[in-house]
This record gives sequence, structure tokens and C-alpha cells, in this order.
Amino acid sequence: MFLKTLQITSGQKVIREIVFRKGINLIIDETLNVDAQSTGNNIGKTTVLKLIDFCFGAKPQIIYTDTENKRESYTLVKGFLINNEVLITLELTDDLDEGNANEIVIERNFLSKNKIIRRINGQDYTEDEFEIELLKLIFPEHLADKPSLRQIISHNIRYKDQHLNNTLKTLSRYSSDTEYETLYLFLLGCEFYKVNEKQEITTKLKQEITFKNRLEKQQSKNDYEIALSLIDNEIEELNESKARLNINENFEADLNNLNKLKYKINKSSS
Repeated sequence: MFLKTLQITSGQKVIREIVFRKGINLIIDETLNVDAQSTGNNIGKTTVLKLIDFCFGAKPQIIYTDTENKRESYTLVKGFLINNEVLITLELTDDLDEGNANEIVIERNFLSKNKIIRRINGQDYTEDEFEIELLKLIFPEHLADKPSLRQIISHNIRYKDQHLNNTLKTLSRYSSDTEYETLYLFLLGCEFYKVNEKQEITTKLKQEITFKNRLEKQQSKNDYEIALSLIDNEIEELNESKARLNINENFEADLNNLNKLKYKINKSSS
């Protein structure tokens, strides 16, 4: 699909509207009397990419959080987005040249709780449902759970240093080789429907290896085998002692007879 329009509104007021064209779309600073030393920074190139990413399911914090220090946010920007109830609308289309082409309209705002807007084609969705529905609409033939929509578009939306510097490894730094394998297979047109099962097995295997390494830090495998052998010998000796015990098979019957006899003696003596 193609990006058709990106619109930023507050109520009935259109703050900014960007219309996309086929091919390369450039964001150019056309301000008059610009200093010759100006680099063209701070005109909103990265912000546009962040807004598009936001419409595809990214967290709202990416818009107003400091890229280098995640704990700090731009309070002025955050306040403007929330107080003015800014709505971001991204329109996708199958064909930019065809007026009747299939379209997807995504709407999101920066409010919370009952004021939050997270819509696709006019339908509201929860946070978990939102990405799943987008994945169905954009990649209808992709039936597996992995790769997720966020993983697939990581190759297309690049504004973070990690994504700009890494040509292939565009997922988070904690992503496993299995996740990359699944993503690359999908990008090459190969579907792997048991990918979730493979990832679960891989995760369990890593946990077992970690546990094994932790055990072998204190004692070697040979030490554990010797200890196990000693325990087995002790169990065998106890079983032999148990077998030699002389247990009366009629113990319960004899006990009952003894109790009856005691009762008769007590009754006759009274």
C-alpha cells in the first residue's frame, strides 16, 4: 500500500496536511532569508516519520520524549498535543492514481482512558486489537502471529540511530536470531506457520542451558554424577533394610482382637 495523506487536526481546525506522491517525497525548508549556515534541521522531518510510526502502533511518548534521555519529555509539546486534543489521521491506499482504490484510514490521538482515539476505518480498537487489525488489512495473506506488524515495518520507518546505522538488524537490541530468521523469511516471501512453536522451544532451550551453566558453576558434571551415585546406593540400602523388616501380616486383625479382649476385661471387672 501507499501513504496517501497525513493530517494533523485540532477539532475542526487543520493544523497541517501532507499529501504524498509516488516516488521520493522530500521535506524541504522553504523559509525565506534563511542563514547560509543553516542545515535545514528542525523543520519536522523526523517528526513526520514519528507521526507515521505512531499511526502504525508506536507509543505516543515517541513524539514528546527526548530521544537521548527517555526519562525527559518536552512538556510544551506534550501539553499542546493533549490540551488541544490533537488528532493524527493517516490515510493509506492501494493505488495513488486510482480514485476508487481500497483505502485504510487510521486515526489516533494523545489522550487517555475514555477520551483515547484509536480507530481504523471508523472502528475503535483496543491497543492489542489495533496492531492485529492493521496487520490483517495491510498483509491479508500473512496468517502467522510472527513477524508482527511492528517488526515488519521496522525496515521501512527509520529515524532512530539504531535503525539508521543497521542495514539489516532493525529490531530491538534484545531480539533473538529466531525473530530475525522469521522476519527475513517473511520478507523473502516464505511463510512459516509454526514459528511461535519454534520460538517457544528456543526460549525454553536457552533457559535450560542457562540453568545447566549455573549448576556447573558450583560443581562439575562429574561431581553431580558421584553425588547421585551415592544417593542411589543409600536408597538401595534403605530398600533392603525395609525388605528385612518382620511385619505381621495380620497386625490389624490382632489389634482388633486385643481391643475386644480389653473391652471384655474392663466390662467384667466393673
